[in-house]
Amino acid sequence: MATLEKIRSKSVLLLVIIGAALLAFIIGDFFTSGRTLFGTGTTIAKVGNQKVDVQEFQRRVQEATQQAQAQGRKVDGSVIQQQVLNSMIAEALFNQEIKDLGIVVTDDELTRMMVGENSAFVDQMVRQQMGAESAQSLHDMAYNPGKYGISQEQAVQLQQYWVSLEKQVEQMLLQQKFQNLFNGTMVANDLDTRALYDDNAATAHILYAKKDFASLEDAKYEVSDAELRDAYNKDRNRYKLDEDVRSVSYIAVDIVPSADDILKGQQKVEDAIAALNAQPETQGLADMPDFVVDRKKYTQKNIESQPRLKAFADSASVGKAALVNKVGNDYTIAKLLGRPSEIDGATIDFMMVQGDRASIDSLVTALNAGASFDSIAANPLVASSQKDIEVSLVDPNYATVKEVIENAQVGQFFTPDTMAQNGRIFRVTKRDDAAPVYDLAVVTFTTEPSNATINNLQANLQKYVAENKTSADFAKNATDAGYSTFPAQISASSPQLGGMTDSHSAVAWAMDAKKGEVSPVFGDITSGKFIAVALNDIYDDGFVPVRDTQVATSLTARVRNDKKAADLIAQYKGKASDINGYAKLMDARVDTTTVNFGQFMIPGLGMNESEIMGVVANAKENTLLGPIQGNNGVVVVYVTGIDKEGRPFNADESAIRFNQQRGAARLGNNINNILIGNKKVTNNMNTFYK
Repeated sequence: MATLEKIRSKSVLLLVIIGAALLAFIIGDFFTSGRTLFGTGTTIAKVGNQKVDVQEFQRRVQEATQQAQAQGRKVDGSVIQQQVLNSMIAEALFNQEIKDLGIVVTDDELTRMMVGENSAFVDQMVRQQMGAESAQSLHDMAYNPGKYGISQEQAVQLQQYWVSLEKQVEQMLLQQKFQNLFNGTMVANDLDTRALYDDNAATAHILYAKKDFASLEDAKYEVSDAELRDAYNKDRNRYKLDEDVRSVSYIAVDIVPSADDILKGQQKVEDAIAALNAQPETQGLADMPDFVVDRKKYTQKNIESQPRLKAFADSASVGKAALVNKVGNDYTIAKLLGRPSEIDGATIDFMMVQGDRASIDSLVTALNAGASFDSIAANPLVASSQKDIEVSLVDPNYATVKEVIENAQVGQFFTPDTMAQNGRIFRVTKRDDAAPVYDLAVVTFTTEPSNATINNLQANLQKYVAENKTSADFAKNATDAGYSTFPAQISASSPQLGGMTDSHSAVAWAMDAKKGEVSPVFGDITSGKFIAVALNDIYDDGFVPVRDTQVATSLTARVRNDKKAADLIAQYKGKASDINGYAKLMDARVDTTTVNFGQFMIPGLGMNESEIMGVVANAKENTLLGPIQGNNGVVVVYVTGIDKEGRPFNADESAIRFNQQRGAARLGNNINNILIGNKKVTNNMNTFYK
């Protein structure tokens, strides 16, 4: 009967929760990373021949939104949409791969996983979510409802749940088979394990002197457009795009109170404090709806975590109100309404019983006659039970039982008269003595931007947009107008602009706009910002072009550093015979560090210094090396020693590390890209949602 009570209380929502939870489990390790994905008609996304239907997409978005709301999370709807779309595309790719590989789950395998010897995982989930003893018992309830007194409507819901659960478990088994197959695609052989060990076996101890590129004037090393294009073409694939991109600049204006709003807010707080001190309890705030009152009793224990409130409560006289805290535009006022002595803590045992008064009374009699709590809790009439519950009687959640618990005989089971028909059985096992408590009204207030302020912020930005109708003017005149522009690159799969909540309308505008255009003003008080966007450029040929500001800046620095390196190497090469001589030529100091070929960073020199690592890794002890071009300077190195006394070679250990760093485990993090391969990916999100 306890199980049935839980089932009746949960209803269809559990289908959503279970399905989402299992989908997360199934897709989990393989489909939580990798590049973002995308897809007219009823197709919201397409990858190769795989299509994502907009109706199914909308259904899943609704499920995901309901789940987020049930968990109390506030999530940007556009972010949920993109997450769902990514998940559905990943699911479609996975299912196609499973089909192509011929992987199947047999009826016998599914049965053993659902109700057989391998059902532990499903049993645990069913117990947690539905309260059923096992998956087998839940199946029996769904398809033999008369045996359990379950209505036909409830049976249909359970059957729908069971069918959904079977599908999800089948997907999980397919995932496990695929993962086992995938894990065997790239296994370390003897050469791999030895090479990985050798890369990390020797550590060189070095002295080095370094001349930074930054010490040379950039103006002496001009970079031509031709040199920039040559450098770009050598590494063009580094700038490959998965989808068309828009390069934009945007202005974001926070909708916050003006200086006048803040002064008026301070005056409201002062007026509220005066009204609280002039009238009983919180009656002074009756005509001040912006002030939120929370009346609560605090014990010495639970007020300790709020030192400012405690300091006020300890020092104030009853009836006194004062400001106790201010953070930004958020104010907290407190009023001491009393310091009564009350019983705070009690420990109780509790049962919820299904049945008439006579049945409940018989259980109470049995308990007080010596029957154990656990034996009565196992009675079919008992829907739920719990022992040793610690309750605070000053907590308003226990107001309905406060008087009952205060007056109950310790150690005796009883049913309160007010709850007899609801089947509650209590026993108070411990009750604290009465102690002083603080009866406080805690009042909060936030200074909000006035309508005049909101209208003014919006009007000013609209005026700026109207006066600066090209992207060039939009960026050039922003500072003089009191605005700051920010760069961003967005695509059809971007749910937000610059990480700002509820900014997808600006993204959708940019994806449809023409180069050089400036948007209208987006946003409102709900989003907390007003946004204007200028479309600077469109990247629609599959690559970020060399004209892109970030690309051009990076390549210019690289070409310029190559020129500086060539000059420095020509200037220093062969001009000294030891490290100290080179340090003197460079006007630099001699420093020490260690170099291991398997490391990502050389302490003191920086990340990804592959040229230096490669030269040092092949050097012998007592060798002077260089000058060598590094990422941000020219370096001369003297190898003082090579330490090879590391851990002995272990093939099994090296194979595990290979799998983690270079094998299937590492590739698994990029499985989306592997499954996509060269398939064309299309995202139609902005066709359906603006």
